[in-house]
Amino acid sequence: MSYSPIDGPDTSLAGIAHLSAILGPLIPWLIWLARREDDPFVAKEAAKATNAGLAFFVAFVAATLVESFVPFVGWVGRMTQIAVIVVAVVLCTNAFRRVRRGVPTTYPVQWRVVNASD
Repeated sequence: MSYSPIDGPDTSLAGIAHLSAILGPLIPWLIWLARREDDPFVAKEAAKATNAGLAFFVAFVAATLVESFVPFVGWVGRMTQIAVIVVAVVLCTNAFRRVRRGVPTTYPVQWRVVNASD
């Protein structure tokens, strides 16, 4: 289901939620908290962005732990950190572009930590 720009939801706020998921789950979570009662489209997209930001954050922390504490293969942790950053930028940018057109988006792997129906 897509929305027209005139009568549709606030796609700019949903887009900001997806772009800010690159930095972590905090900003999309705050957007979800602020708009969950007012705009269901923004609430669902901010929940998806929060879950994605949390997944990126957990993967980055795990890679940092491998880099720091596993001897002789710390370079694997560094390469994983770089891969997580690249994947986060690509997926969040694609989600931003879809949401700005008014089309709901998905991520390849989604944890349901924050539900849009709450």
